[in-house]
Amino acid sequence: MSKNLVETLVIVPLDRWSRITEKGLRFALKINDQVQAVHVDAEECCDEMQQMWHQNVAAPLRESGKTVPELILLSSPYRYVIMPLVEYILKVERDHPDRQIAVLVPELVVKHWWQTPLHNQRAQLLKLLLLVRGNQRIIVINIPWYL
Repeated sequence: MSKNLVETLVIVPLDRWSRITEKGLRFALKINDQVQAVHVDAEECCDEMQQMWHQNVAAPLRESGKTVPELILLSSPYRYVIMPLVEYILKVERDHPDRQIAVLVPELVVKHWWQTPLHNQRAQLLKLLLLVRGNQRIIVINIPWYL
């Protein structure tokens, strides 16, 4: 084993503030202090996300003396979410050739199989694209959330 192990960079995609999002961020912070929370949206919604981020994440973590994850806001004029997110993750991978990138994907687990098409489609597509376009340094970790 190498003496020079480099910590994993953790990326958590954010849709909106929810209990699933909170669970994903809590788990990410247990893995490493260096966490990037990435939100893709139209420009007019970024102010709302920054306010929610400050209220629900930054302020409580600062008060407890913990490291605040970096909030990355990506603008997508046509409200495309997956491709800007995948492109950002691939860019981070290129910018950090010596590190593994862990992408935490919070997913809703439904009670009935027939509910699956109603949920998690973005998560499934994100995982597929990272598998196809990424390389062995990108790790996708599912975080199940049960109703």
